[in-house]
Amino acid sequence: MNLVDALSGRAGLEGIQWMLRSGAPRRALRRELSALLPTPDLLGPCQLRYARFGPCRKVTAYYDAFVHLEGTEGYCARPVAVTWGLDGAAERNHGTAACAESQAEAVRRGVAAPFRQLAADVPAWGMQVQVSPLDADFPQLVRLSDPCYARDVVAGAYAASGVAPDQVPARQYTVTSIRYRPGKRNVLRYDSTDTAARGTLFAKLYHREKGERVFRVARQVAEWLAEHGEGVTSVRPLAYVTEDAVVFYPRVSGAPLSERLHRPGQGVARCLRRAGVALHALHHLPQAVAGPLQRYDFAAEIREVERDIAHLPALLPSVGAVIRAILDRARELHERLPQEPPTFT
Repeated sequence: MNLVDALSGRAGLEGIQWMLRSGAPRRALRRELSALLPTPDLLGPCQLRYARFGPCRKVTAYYDAFVHLEGTEGYCARPVAVTWGLDGAAERNHGTAACAESQAEAVRRGVAAPFRQLAADVPAWGMQVQVSPLDADFPQLVRLSDPCYARDVVAGAYAASGVAPDQVPARQYTVTSIRYRPGKRNVLRYDSTDTAARGTLFAKLYHREKGERVFRVARQVAEWLAEHGEGVTSVRPLAYVTEDAVVFYPRVSGAPLSERLHRPGQGVARCLRRAGVALHALHHLPQAVAGPLQRYDFAAEIREVERDIAHLPALLPSVGAVIRAILDRARELHERLPQEPPTFT
């Protein structure tokens, strides 16, 4: 097995599994991560969380690297993003000024430790490694990962949101990365260290042109459902902080509807009806309330599915053929259906 065969798709699913779970690429990754730490023995297991394969281009994988906590017997999980690419398919921005500034800030704020560096390039393997909270496309991730900064920015968010006086921010938060996708999306979890009653917040980062729009629409949806949802509500974001392009959401407990579908019964039917009521209400959300939104039609939906299954012909040819046949059939049926005016969904 070799890197070219795996990344080109010629080795099929076995080649990708070789890269991600065993073999020389895995050993090379562990060497690079160990080199970023003060001593190699600090690195524990690396648990694969998610991977994406682009045929003839690259493999991107996301791991939790368990790093030993000095002075204890415990480990902490540190999100790591790794890209293997052919012919420069793995974008390299570690040498940029923005990346250098982010690394320096991470060290200064103490959120890089115990790592001495947060990035590495290995040209021999076409490999690029990034360690949270480094993300040149989301430079605010570094400061939002700092518990001291988190405390201050949350306090400002509470003050600006006009929440009830009893809903006050905590004096200190622990910060956990729950989604680290450099260049794409980042989500942090803030847990109060004061008391559980203070609650948990989630910070979702955006590119600056999108965050305010998402916040506005989410607030309007929450208000619309509160009035027209017949008891069905949606999560109302707490605040949008312009300087950090971040939306704060409160924690909401509950089980996803998809999980309930595995346990048929009256409770599932009731949940489906409530979901239908909410969708019906949202379909009647006036455009004047929703504001200008990008149109997303059937063709765009098909393109997104095709992009998401681009790896299947190489890894699982029979499955890829079946899904493409389904998409072709869906196109045929869609052309026969009467077209409806756009609605908010």
